[in-house]
Amino acid sequence: MKKQVVIKISGGDFDTGFPVVLEFWEDGRIIAIDRDCPALPAQPEIEENYKEWREIHGDLGDRTIQFPDAQITNQSTFKECLVATQTLEYTLETWFKNPIFGDIRGRIVGRLRGVAPNESVRIVLDTANDYLRRLSWDRWDLFEKDYFLPNAELVLLSRYNRPPETLQTPIKILAIFGSDEGGLELMQDKELIKKLDEHGGEITCIPEEGNSLNPRELFNTLTRENWDIIFYAGHSSGQTLQVTNTENFNVSILRAALRIAAPNVKLAIFNSCDGLDIADYLAEFNIPHLIVMREPVPDAVARSFLKCFLKEFIQGKPLHAAVHQARKKLHQLEVPTADNEPYYPGASWLPILLQNPTAPQLYWPQPEPEPEPEKPSIQPKVTMIFGLVLMGIFIGVFWGTSSRFFKKPNVFGDAISGGEEIVIKMFQQRRKQRGVEPVADCQKPLKYFLPIWKGYIRQQWNDCFVTKKSYQEAIQHLQRSWEEEKHDPETLIYLNNATLEATGADYYTIAVVVPTIKNQAREVIDVELAEDILRGIAQAQTEVNLSLFNGNESAEYTLPGSDFLQRIDLNGKGLKVIIADDSNFKPQAIKNAHNLVNNSEIIGVIGHYSSEMTLATLDIYNKNQVVLVTPGTSTSELSENPEQFFFRIPAVNSEQAYRMVDLLNEKTKQKKVTIFYNPASPFSSDYKQHFEKKLLELGGEVIADFNLASPNFNAKDALKQMRNAEESVIILIPDGQVTNSVNQALEVIKENKGEYLMFGNSSVDTPRTLAIGQKYLEKLYLVIYWHHLNSSQPDFSQITSQLWGEFVSLRTALAYDAAHVLIEGIRQNPTRKGIQKVLSGKSFRVDGVTGEIEFKPGTGDRKEQPIDIVKVAPCANQEYGVIFLPDEFSTPEAAGLDCSNRE
Repeated sequence: MKKQVVIKISGGDFDTGFPVVLEFWEDGRIIAIDRDCPALPAQPEIEENYKEWREIHGDLGDRTIQFPDAQITNQSTFKECLVATQTLEYTLETWFKNPIFGDIRGRIVGRLRGVAPNESVRIVLDTANDYLRRLSWDRWDLFEKDYFLPNAELVLLSRYNRPPETLQTPIKILAIFGSDEGGLELMQDKELIKKLDEHGGEITCIPEEGNSLNPRELFNTLTRENWDIIFYAGHSSGQTLQVTNTENFNVSILRAALRIAAPNVKLAIFNSCDGLDIADYLAEFNIPHLIVMREPVPDAVARSFLKCFLKEFIQGKPLHAAVHQARKKLHQLEVPTADNEPYYPGASWLPILLQNPTAPQLYWPQPEPEPEPEKPSIQPKVTMIFGLVLMGIFIGVFWGTSSRFFKKPNVFGDAISGGEEIVIKMFQQRRKQRGVEPVADCQKPLKYFLPIWKGYIRQQWNDCFVTKKSYQEAIQHLQRSWEEEKHDPETLIYLNNATLEATGADYYTIAVVVPTIKNQAREVIDVELAEDILRGIAQAQTEVNLSLFNGNESAEYTLPGSDFLQRIDLNGKGLKVIIADDSNFKPQAIKNAHNLVNNSEIIGVIGHYSSEMTLATLDIYNKNQVVLVTPGTSTSELSENPEQFFFRIPAVNSEQAYRMVDLLNEKTKQKKVTIFYNPASPFSSDYKQHFEKKLLELGGEVIADFNLASPNFNAKDALKQMRNAEESVIILIPDGQVTNSVNQALEVIKENKGEYLMFGNSSVDTPRTLAIGQKYLEKLYLVIYWHHLNSSQPDFSQITSQLWGEFVSLRTALAYDAAHVLIEGIRQNPTRKGIQKVLSGKSFRVDGVTGEIEFKPGTGDRKEQPIDIVKVAPCANQEYGVIFLPDEFSTPEAAGLDCSNRE
């Protein structure tokens, strides 16, 4: 369990003191907040003393552009710097000895008392105060006294929001070398970096020897590869790099290149001067780990730090611990020598690591352990012959029975996982990550395991396929993740899968395709849709597997919900689920579809969510005779051109659009509308077409329409045009988050400010809508697929909220029903063709939470299509003070809800 502390200091100064809030973290999540800390005391002398030290320290010779001269050897300069350093240290010691620091240290140590003496701890400083960021905090006894936290390291907060990643060999390193003006010995830095190729590094150095670096070469090289680590050595100051003896440039000219390169970069090291400004700039690009120098750094200090840091890091220490040890080694450079050699007071203050508390610890990957040497055999020839015979028997038996216990391993990084890697990458969950690692160890090709005579191979084979120890380890971590980190549906699915493997249970396999939402840099920015769908799938899967693992105290394995979820028998077998992420991106969706249908283990698929992705992939599933049951696709195009292996749970667009027109008739005499939609979306444009057709039949009129997906769309301008034209009703038909149109629709709601009546589709049914606030939402009505207060299974919402800790969305209900449709097809005929035959049969029926599910012959559409109308109503005890409420209820209380404020 990794513990860390965030010291938040917002506001204040050295003249009046600084307010402090402490956040305590375990395994990437906040477990406690202390807001009652006393303010740090005033100490006005610190700024003055620091400025004096910095000015003198800059004369020692360094890697800055401002000081290109060779290394200074004037001993008076060193002595002046030593005096300034001692003065600053004394001032800091006085400040840190204030009883208030003792109080705060006690709060931190008290919370971390369970930390082992050899365990490294991150203390993250979150402040915008430039001097607090530049100071060395080593004189605080929290760091200085070994009996408190001997391996604690202070790091600065780096604000980033991207999925956590690990380093994997080969580690691609781009080493950039600027100007060596002033006698910088950058070739020694280059040799240190090149030695990393002995430890799994793949090094690219620019410029080539004898050439000078130029900005265009740097720009092109940054975009050419997926770099894991970026390293820079040379002159720098602020955000300026000196690439030749005469040419400087600001890092901002690399902005476009950094946007392309940064999503893959795990670590950036700027072994040059005054790097905090560079770090602040790079933070915009979501690089999770940054090492820079706080002030001008002497050449000898920079190189010594690099050498010590790399030595520690490649040994497998976490990144912050490697920085901690390297900084400690710099103390030897601070001490004057008898032979008047240069020394550097304050050298250990200079390196600083910037991280975010949600970032997992970064490690240099370690090599596989070498197999233990075999003891000499008394009869080597007999042993060799016997071994070859056994090997032949093994291979023969293996090839004859491999389908029973060795399946083709999954591919890493393909956005598809059965538990060997995390697909829904948004928030760091360390236990969850540790839960997928043992499964990943077993996902290796057959050729890896063939040298079975090697001890470590034999052990790994045994752990994966005989004793199932690897899966047992995965279960332990995933259970801990569920209990301590988050009730996360991906975690529950992988826990189910690992339990099936650990017990050797027989099972059927299905896949679910969900969308994570990414920005243009392909960074995950939203997982709401994916998690909503996965909750429904995970709950249905658990219900099946609980019939095998009943949750009794005597059972070896239990699953969450064993005391309240129903148990569904599936021919005495379990259910394994493979997760795929299509990112609402057609190339990825098509690639996923090909991979899924080529996996003979998978006999049915749930997905895709958006109409765009389903239309792009449906031919693939149909040609390979794999049933696709969708919880989200509703375009009417698929009813007009039906596919044999396609079935859907939601109502089609035409039904929803006609109901929206009816609702318009019910709520107002106004028949003039302005429509906001995405004309390029098969879903949004189809919905608009049917709405417009029915509206015109009733004598209505479309005054104007706006493209929500246009890069030039501006909600304020659109509403201004509306107000200058005829009065009309707003119709919101964004796509299924294939573009930014949902967010733009929410901007329309904000700009409307409750003035015009508004009607929207299911895409607007999101917590982000409720977050806008009641006064903007009083005239909003949504035509949606389902609301839990109108469920045909009233207990469903209570059961799901007990499992997940919150009421679930309509997407969860639709996915749950999709899973049960596929489960029923498997029960009756568990083959790809057999499932299609069952679902298209006249007698097929499932009692779903969204109503009775039967399919129309030849279309895959439901006979009875679920549609609900909801409005926004106040409910004080909810997160945003409002809820979506079925329109037939006048108040939440009339629907049986208690909305009293319980605080």
